[in-house]
Order: sequence, then structure tokens, then C-alpha cells
Amino acid sequence: MTTVYISTGIAVLLWISFNLHRRRKNRHKTISIIESHCTGCRRCIKRCSRKVLEIVADESGQHAAVKYPENCTACGDCMSKCKFNALQLIERKHLFYKQ
Repeated sequence: MTTVYISTGIAVLLWISFNLHRRRKNRHKTISIIESHCTGCRRCIKRCSRKVLEIVADESGQHAAVKYPENCTACGDCMSKCKFNALQLIERKHLFYKQ
């Protein structure tokens, strides 16, 4: 029984350290949309727990847009759902906010 507790403890510690490393690595990044690849399927929007993305409509049709880039944790969950490779991580310093 003790080996089960030790094994579980090691697994939990490895999981925590992996997640901390991923956050540290991507803290200076945010999500960006490649509009020419986006079909407006909304898979990424449904997957994003931080509500960073939204659908916008313009003359080229509907596509996803980054609404709140400051809320993005660069976790990559939305990227894993996109079948069209329309999402990419970029450095935050390359952002230009429209006002």
C-alpha cells in the first residue's frame, strides 16, 4: 500500500512540475489567428476556458478573432482543437492593440 502512495505522489509532483514549466515557457506569448486559414468553425472558441476568442464577421466572412489577448495564458488548448492550423503562438511584444 505504501508503494501506491509513493507512486501517486511522484506522479502528482511530475504533473505539477510539467505544468509550471509550460506556464513559465509561454508567459510571454499569446494566441494569434491566421485569418486566411480560419473557417469560423468555433471549435477554438468552445475550447478556450479564458474566453479570449470570439467570432467576427467582415467582408471576407466569419472568422475567429482575439478579443482579450491579455487574458491568454498560451496553454495551447485552442490550438489543439483547430483542424485548419489557423492558430499560432506569438510573442506578446509583437502585439499592436487597436484603440
